[in-house]
Amino acid sequence: MSKNDFFNEIEHSEVPWRQYRLHVPVFYQDIGFMSVSILAPMERILDILPSNRLKPYRITPWNAALSITAYQYRESDLGPYNEVSISIPVTIDEETPLFTGSLRKMPKVPLVYSLHLPVTTEIAWEVGVDFAGYPKFIAEIEFTEEANWWICELSADGKNVLKLSGRKLNPRKVPRYRVNPITFRRGYLLRSEFVISEREMGNSGRNEDVKLEIGDHLISDELRELKLGRVLGYQFCPQAQGILTPVFESFEAN
Repeated sequence: MSKNDFFNEIEHSEVPWRQYRLHVPVFYQDIGFMSVSILAPMERILDILPSNRLKPYRITPWNAALSITAYQYRESDLGPYNEVSISIPVTIDEETPLFTGSLRKMPKVPLVYSLHLPVTTEIAWEVGVDFAGYPKFIAEIEFTEEANWWICELSADGKNVLKLSGRKLNPRKVPRYRVNPITFRRGYLLRSEFVISEREMGNSGRNEDVKLEIGDHLISDELRELKLGRVLGYQFCPQAQGILTPVFESFEAN
């Protein structure tokens, strides 16, 4: 697939907004990312969700999951920027079967509630908050490489939030993928869609392939209080493309 094949024949409308001229949907021409899913106590996850309509995945009878994904958007309609997503895989209204995400497969198009979404540029922050209620804020997010590891360090307000280090796994070809981000704004749950292109990606369920170090920020304290457990899965993707839609569905939160 050439660089432009993923976007062919998709209407890409220009939208004036503030001092900018945006394009909808948002095209991401060059992305690298790594993601880890971690076991977390169900009762602690339920405490931080904004609506009782959101049902965390039942990984075990007592545990849900938390996902942390570090994105390096090297080229996009919003310019280059970095982002860290801290999210919770959920469904709306109907609980998942037991062992979803462990012994059972996840839904084909998963929903994830966005808990925190720090970014490195003002336009990414403003657009995300205004258009979809994403919980974005400006932060420092730096990627480095060390031997066979890819490292992302997230800092905000002069404090370290977290450091995510992932092994650069040998990738294999994987198909196109969709995920529905869920946000909360003014009493409503909002749903968008992020489509990720066919790509090469490495997967692992081994704790030794990924390391999470929690810092001294308020978000760090929140993560520490979740009493995170073992790694459920780790993904490393050196290059992909993506399309982010506007909000296309809303639900009353209660």
